[in-house]
Amino acid sequence: MILALWLAAHAEDTERCQNDLYQDLNCNTIEVYDEPEVDVDDPECANNLDPETGEPYTSADYYYDYTSFGCAYPVSSFDTDGDGMGYGSQPIPPDATFPDKIAIFMCDNCPDDYNRDQSDIDCDDYGDVCDNCLVEYNPDQTDTDLDSLGDACDICPFWPDIGQEDHDVDGAGDVCDNCPNLFNPAQADSDGDLVGDDCDNCVVTPNGDQADTDGDGFGDACDRCPLDDTVTTQDRDQDGLGDKCDNCPDVINLDQADVDGDGVGDPCDDCVFSADPAQRDEDGDGLGDVCDNCFEVSNFAQVDDDEDGFGDECDVCPEVSDPDQVDIDGDGVGDVCDNCPTTVNPDQEDSSDGDGVGDACDDYSLRGGGCRDAGAGALLAGLWVAGVLRRRRA
Repeated sequence: MILALWLAAHAEDTERCQNDLYQDLNCNTIEVYDEPEVDVDDPECANNLDPETGEPYTSADYYYDYTSFGCAYPVSSFDTDGDGMGYGSQPIPPDATFPDKIAIFMCDNCPDDYNRDQSDIDCDDYGDVCDNCLVEYNPDQTDTDLDSLGDACDICPFWPDIGQEDHDVDGAGDVCDNCPNLFNPAQADSDGDLVGDDCDNCVVTPNGDQADTDGDGFGDACDRCPLDDTVTTQDRDQDGLGDKCDNCPDVINLDQADVDGDGVGDPCDDCVFSADPAQRDEDGDGLGDVCDNCFEVSNFAQVDDDEDGFGDECDVCPEVSDPDQVDIDGDGVGDVCDNCPTTVNPDQEDSSDGDGVGDACDDYSLRGGGCRDAGAGALLAGLWVAGVLRRRRA
């Protein structure tokens, strides 16, 4: 339909660009029947025979400028397709090393294809039967992709595309359209991945495979959380991972290292080697409660001289291993190192009588020269020693 309309609109041009000559081998625009007859008695003319009839050529159309050169330069061989139109070149004279001139014959607009009417719809001097863009003026006949369609009319000039299909009707054929199902005549492709900006799920990041694992519309190559289908744009630490899937959203942790596997990355984990997803730090010393040997007392150094698991800052017996941390009298000194375990004696006064029992609870003490009930004192001392020995054995 389109071709029919074009032909109707350009009927005058079509007529103007069509050769009405039946035969013109010498390309002088004179019909073969109107050419003068040659002198067949001339031996030079008599020697040039028509291969079909075996008789000498009788018309001057078979010779280049018969009037000037007689039958010296036959041109019948310049019609390879046999449609009566000449195409080729001949040196004048033919045997000269450096000819005076070269006669050019170009009256056949399709020298290799038979087309006696020489029809040329687009007037580009290439006949319709051999024009690679029939209705598009393209005298250079450039065909970059060698698909027999000239660049001037090929909707994919750099991709072989015989079918010339264009489903989205944007002027770019399906085989070369970077968004074949979306109208995008500009064919913009900012990242050069052969997927057009209008349908690219990563416009400025090359990703020809357009992989989108979480199906959120953002390609894995540019998705800050490629495994989370929640659209994520916030990235406080600017490490390329969205806050929603970053195990350290405020601290750069490119490899997302998480030794204890608690979901909190090592650079921001307050207990790197102990699982602590809650990240509680009651004393605010930067160490989580689950790995702080004094979780109620700030002690970043974590000194534990007796190695009982309780830091010196909160150990009721910092120099004596005491994993139970029992302190019956509540004086801040554990029973295993308290010389008066049942009597408040935070200063641990020396035992005046040297028996190891603090003066605060010793029935017999030399302090002040006094003397207490020896029976009661001995009983208490015996109970204390027995208790200490029992705990130590345990």
